[in-house]
Amino acid sequence: MSSNAREGMVYVSTAEERIVHWLLAGSCLFALITGLGLMFHSWEIIPTMLGGYYATKWMHIFAGIVFAISLVAASIMWWEHCKFVPDDLKWVSQAGGYLWEAHDLPPCGMYNAGQKMFFWFVFVFGIIIVLSGIVMFNPLPFPVTLARWAYMLHVMGVFVIASFFVIHLYLGTFGNPGTVQIMFHGWATREYCEFHKGKWLAERDSKGEPSE
Repeated sequence: MSSNAREGMVYVSTAEERIVHWLLAGSCLFALITGLGLMFHSWEIIPTMLGGYYATKWMHIFAGIVFAISLVAASIMWWEHCKFVPDDLKWVSQAGGYLWEAHDLPPCGMYNAGQKMFFWFVFVFGIIIVLSGIVMFNPLPFPVTLARWAYMLHVMGVFVIASFFVIHLYLGTFGNPGTVQIMFHGWATREYCEFHKGKWLAERDSKGEPSE
């Protein structure tokens, strides 16, 4: 992208962050699809398209490994940005202006309270999914009760993350125009940042960091 095309733009997300984001999202989605094919006979078209149940099982496991590695990387990258601050309570009390007209919303840092909650749900339930998946991969060494709980916790974790995934997908595209582009090239307009990341942008500008 030329310097002229970047005029009035702010570099929000690094290439490393975008790669981790897409690996996390892609592996999560692929694991969900293959998991549905393995769990429900009504979804047998999925393993049929992927070469059978045995192949689908190993694809699911591989996707889980990529998800686990990406989850660790994402946690390292975004842990500090996703810590809650007092202003987040006011943001939550007004639903961030998504459900009704809100006034005097506090300026957000890199992420708003809703995005922080999504991160923590993915982090907590992602760990549950990974650990329960390890037990499910080879349940024989574990107590029967633990193995049974692993299956239930795995499904619960998938249900929670899948539900938030749908909301995240909407708010990252149609709900907040200009957001999804950040995950493709890393840039956002200054107007977008002033509205969605006002506190972060002010701190950035105070340090004299270049926007372009």
